[in-house]
Amino acid sequence: MNTKANHRQPPNLFFEIIKGLGANKLTLALLVTIFVSGFSVVQVTHLARGQLIEQDKLLQERDELDLEWRYLLVEEEFYSQHARIEEVATSQLKMKRPTSQDEQVIIVK
Repeated sequence: MNTKANHRQPPNLFFEIIKGLGANKLTLALLVTIFVSGFSVVQVTHLARGQLIEQDKLLQERDELDLEWRYLLVEEEFYSQHARIEEVATSQLKMKRPTSQDEQVIIVK
């Protein structure tokens, strides 16, 4: 009875599975297709996450550049107002910058 039990058990289950897959080509092809499909899903998911991380970095950089651009617009407006005041002072009020000869030093004791 013990010899019948040993006869029913395959010597190595892994080799029996491989032999069974080799006998049925369609099953082997489907198994390979499943593994390739699974690895493809993992790879595409990994790449998509990398793209999302890159998109987040680019959006953050865009926001920083937009903020810097707004600061530059404010600065440009500030300097353009100063230039406008200087233009009105020279053209309408006939004002000019004093030269070193026009300056007078007053000493207070």
